[in-house]
Amino acid sequence: MLELKTSTSYVAQIVCPLDMSKPISEDLVKLEQEGVIVYDALYKEMVLVIALLMCIICDNPRASELLNHLGSSALKYCHVCMCDKTENPDELSELRTMALALQQIVEIAALRTEQEKIEMRKLYGVRETLNPLFSIHVDLYRCLPIEVLHTLLLGICKYILKQVMAGLSAHQKAEILARVKSFDTSGFQTKMYGNVCQHYKSFVGRDFKGWSQMALFILGPYLNVGQTQVLLTYSKVFQIVYCEFFSVQLSEDWKAICYWN
Repeated sequence: MLELKTSTSYVAQIVCPLDMSKPISEDLVKLEQEGVIVYDALYKEMVLVIALLMCIICDNPRASELLNHLGSSALKYCHVCMCDKTENPDELSELRTMALALQQIVEIAALRTEQEKIEMRKLYGVRETLNPLFSIHVDLYRCLPIEVLHTLLLGICKYILKQVMAGLSAHQKAEILARVKSFDTSGFQTKMYGNVCQHYKSFVGRDFKGWSQMALFILGPYLNVGQTQVLLTYSKVFQIVYCEFFSVQLSEDWKAICYWN
């Protein structure tokens, strides 16, 4: 009905992102290699504009789609590295790169039977779909930052909170409610209302943002060693993600947290 009244058609409903990316990628390549002549209103003259792609901002499902990745439900569930659901998550896996992805796509496409392709897609976590974005002269695997909402707030924070709450007795939950009520949240944008031990499953991003800042203080006595270590590391990442400025020291901390070479 909305489309009939406004003569507006939502292209994304009928065209996949990779199809829409073809003209966009062509424009980006032209902007990078040749540039375009435009009029500058400040200098009142024609100027040459050359623009380089720095990053693409999107959520994790869309990032997987733009990188030919199978998504978070795949055996190789990460679009950044080659980690496997059957492997130890504490160990850093091989990082994905454009060169590696193109090699894997060529291998899959060269297979003769569909069953062989299915097995190889499962092994690599990628599909061999034609991707116009791969024509851009940048490593897309380094240009798609990890999304904050689903990776941190609705990811680590949500599942740690869920895990801790599931193992608490009624008495411990009553203690947590008392700790929440006595906690000073005057500096937070989000306030905690109602019975958090009962309603935590319905929390949204802003709620978990608040919990990210006070979880160690409120849940501290009820955490095991592993959960405490996860939240300590998570707190360092949270500080960097939501910082107002980025210093050299924060850059070094980020490298240390991510084991980046």
